Amino acid sequence: MSDLACPNCQQAVTTTANGYRCKACRISFPKLGKVPFMWPQPSAGLLDWRNRFNFALADLDSQITAIPQHSSPLPSTRQRLTCLSQGLQTHQNELQDILAPLRVGETLARETHLALATRLPSHHGILSYTTHIFRDWSWGEEENQLVAGHLVDVLKPNLGERVRMLVLGAGAGRLAYDLHHKLPGNIDTVALDSNPFLCLVGQTLISGGSLSLTEFPHAPIDAEDVAISRILTAPPGDNTAPITYICADATRPPFAPGSFDVVVTPWLIDVIDMGLSPFVLKVGELLAEGGLWLNHGSVAFRGTNPLNRITANEIAELSEQAGFEICHQDNTQFPYLQSPASRNHRRENVYTQLAKKSAESHIRNKGTRRTHQHLPDWIVHANVPVPVSPEFQTQITTVRIHAFIMGLIDGKRDINAMAKVLEEQRLMPANQATQAIRGFLQKMYEEAVTASGHSQSSP
Repeated sequence: MSDLACPNCQQAVTTTANGYRCKACRISFPKLGKVPFMWPQPSAGLLDWRNRFNFALADLDSQITAIPQHSSPLPSTRQRLTCLSQGLQTHQNELQDILAPLRVGETLARETHLALATRLPSHHGILSYTTHIFRDWSWGEEENQLVAGHLVDVLKPNLGERVRMLVLGAGAGRLAYDLHHKLPGNIDTVALDSNPFLCLVGQTLISGGSLSLTEFPHAPIDAEDVAISRILTAPPGDNTAPITYICADATRPPFAPGSFDVVVTPWLIDVIDMGLSPFVLKVGELLAEGGLWLNHGSVAFRGTNPLNRITANEIAELSEQAGFEICHQDNTQFPYLQSPASRNHRRENVYTQLAKKSAESHIRNKGTRRTHQHLPDWIVHANVPVPVSPEFQTQITTVRIHAFIMGLIDGKRDINAMAKVLEEQRLMPANQATQAIRGFLQKMYEEAVTASGHSQSSP
């Protein structure tokens, strides 16, 4: 790709035997199979995703082990548990094959991952969006066609003959694929997602390959629906130009300014770890003058600060402040993740906005460009001292107290006895220690119950 650039300094990268390299930053970016891995700190990013995948495999092991081995008196229960056990084991093999380019090493124990805090928020897990894969490439044809048809109708009147299109947060790639083949003219498409699992699946399927993957519906209709083997393939398409897949951070896209005529953000803006205002400016940087930003998805901004829980009207106003002219807005209901094997069928009221980058947007945005480091040097480089920041100092003290409390659990001491020990060690007064220990043990108990999937009712 001629417009591929370093996500750190925005300078052009050079092609190497194994990927790309930024001479200015002296950083090499590898490929995962055919997918460039363009994270700002690629070594740290790969380690992060390997840890997430190792944890996912360890979690699957834990689920298999937790399945009761004794026979149930109910035939349907025996059928369900047998189907689940076989499905989980098959799923492990499927994931190992698909994610082989990650070159994952020996799997650590699940408890080790938890202790190392590699259990990440659900929307960052490597398998968090697996249901979307099946929607894209197995049973979601109705949803896919409705969404693609709607967005083609919105985009088509505003396009030129030749279009360079970027889909940020492309997931497993079906929307990028449909727009690539349904839009008129000469469309060059880049699909970008942060998750290597989704990228590798998408790259395989849009290139004409097929995959076998096991679905585990959230609310299976019957016993045989707890684990279903699906064959994933892409439908035929008319555009002979290839779609390029990139694995990268959507808030640090590895492209030179003005590289695209269209940027599509499907179901992205309310889940990224970046404020919407700077992200809109980032989209503007990616677009050529007169370029189009097509946003489509939920408006479900979360967080404790009410200022950040914005609505569709505020999205439009922020876009205009960043130098965009609003061309189209609508709120439309679509089916969403309606697996035929699940009892859960949703419909979502989805917001679509098309905005055009104005000629003066570069003047408005001058000086507003923000840079940030993906990970600090003391994490990336093993020979840089780890700073004792005030935040770390608080965490260190808290962890030491928690570790001390865990060491007091011997099957004999009650909470009062443990509080007395804390007081004797001058860690805190006994009356405070009692409440602190009770709260800590409650949290540990709830996390253990959630991880095991067992009921919280007493035996």
